[in-house]
Amino acid sequence: MTEKSPFFPKNVFGAFGILFFISGAIIPLQNLIIWGPEFVIRYFTSSDITAEKLSLVVIGIGIFMTIYGKKKQNQI
Repeated sequence: MTEKSPFFPKNVFGAFGILFFISGAIIPLQNLIIWGPEFVIRYFTSSDITAEKLSLVVIGIGIFMTIYGKKKQNQI
């Protein structure tokens, strides 16, 4: 019988990855609700460094940490 990998992580990398992903998704969703889609798209496409662009970096780090945590979990 094969053991199925759990959805929730069992190491610190996966836990922090999920935390980074959720915290990075909050800023664009909040601004989407408050300002509307046209302003959020303008923030994403402007040449300035904005919170939305930083949140994309945070989401990327979260995805990387979650994948790394899954690979590390499979090695153990």
